[in-house]
Amino acid sequence: MKLIKHIIFADVDENSKLIINSLNGTIDEVGLLAYETINKWKGTDDIIASTDEEAELLENLQKRGYLVENEAEEVAQKQKVLGLLRDYYSLDRQKCRHITFIMTYDCNFRCPYCFEGEANARKNVMSNEMIDSALNLTGNDIESVLLFGGEPLLPKNKSAIEYIISKLPDVSYEIITNGYYLEEFLDILTTIKLSYMMITLDGHKESHDSRRFLANNKPTYDKILNGITKCLENGLNIRIRMNLDYGNFEEGVDLKKHLLEKFSEYGDLLSFEMSPMLGDADETRNKITSEMFCDSVEHEQKERLRQNRILGSLNPIINSLTVGIPIRPLYSFCYAHENKIVVDPYGNIFTCLLTVGEDNLASGKYHPTVEFKENSIYNRNIDKIPECRECIYSLLCGGGCAMRIPDKSDVFKPVCSSIKNQIHNLLPQLYRIEKEHRNEVSL
Repeated sequence: MKLIKHIIFADVDENSKLIINSLNGTIDEVGLLAYETINKWKGTDDIIASTDEEAELLENLQKRGYLVENEAEEVAQKQKVLGLLRDYYSLDRQKCRHITFIMTYDCNFRCPYCFEGEANARKNVMSNEMIDSALNLTGNDIESVLLFGGEPLLPKNKSAIEYIISKLPDVSYEIITNGYYLEEFLDILTTIKLSYMMITLDGHKESHDSRRFLANNKPTYDKILNGITKCLENGLNIRIRMNLDYGNFEEGVDLKKHLLEKFSEYGDLLSFEMSPMLGDADETRNKITSEMFCDSVEHEQKERLRQNRILGSLNPIINSLTVGIPIRPLYSFCYAHENKIVVDPYGNIFTCLLTVGEDNLASGKYHPTVEFKENSIYNRNIDKIPECRECIYSLLCGGGCAMRIPDKSDVFKPVCSSIKNQIHNLLPQLYRIEKEHRNEVSL
């Protein structure tokens, strides 16, 4: 028997390590003596236990899938996983079940951190003709629609949204909006099957209004909160997003608690997405994510997810630890590589929301003619990235986020820094928090 190569170690503290089997997703904590023994066995083709303790460790390692008879067995295990992932990927591509409409790039806000930059200067609104072209491309299998922008809920978009609903009256809808015109759209929102509506509040009134203000610099907090109240009163699912950095993350926790208390009668209609700012350094994002986990760790896993959806959007190992999502291997990094398309008012097809407005990152065109690029984020997976084929992290990261590739002229490049940060830095932090909580509960 020999150890598999797909073993990853992460420090917990000075007395223990986490050992991860990246082929099957098992994770175990081992003491230093066991860790040293496992290290001693690395590269040994025929492990022999020399003590009773080593024999017990060897038996446990075998039960957890860390041992194989030979290298060929490990290769076969990985190829079996990859084969299943390819089959699922191929089947998923046969039907497009989700479409996102960029209603317009225009926006009534001027948030300084907006990732779409100057795209708001492009004022076109999705036309009925373009909506028809997009739906002709997707066929009759659409199950859900996301309305996005710019700002989707601008008054000038209302007739186009009504046209989409007339074409797709029975699907579920998701909306990502700044929330300024919620009350003006209630007549529409209450007639559709709304899965959720995401609205951003970046702290209490003063902080929010300093970061999320109108194009004429006027404040927005009070009008948004009034709209959220009306939506909840009408039974609509609201997800409040907070973009957090060192300046406002403590305030974000306080605001979440305030809103949970204020809207307690609405129960599960209200959820949260507490997200570190896009573009912040990994160390900053780790600290904020850990703080957010500390704030929710006392709750059961389902409630943790309601209080912070971000805890279920990391790598499979962390998602399992924080909110109990079953571990599944990744063939690609995220939804951007699945059969879900994003269409904008200029005829472009995207697959990643972070790329919208950047025509060079489009995956193709749907209007006036249909065309697709081979070298696109949509086609990116660990089979297409040579460095991922033998990497022991690949089934946990799916090749990493393409938006972190410095030169995006070739998207078939790996992004390794994120998974290594999450496994070796963030995971131990969250594991210690969870472990401490378990110890407190058991006392």
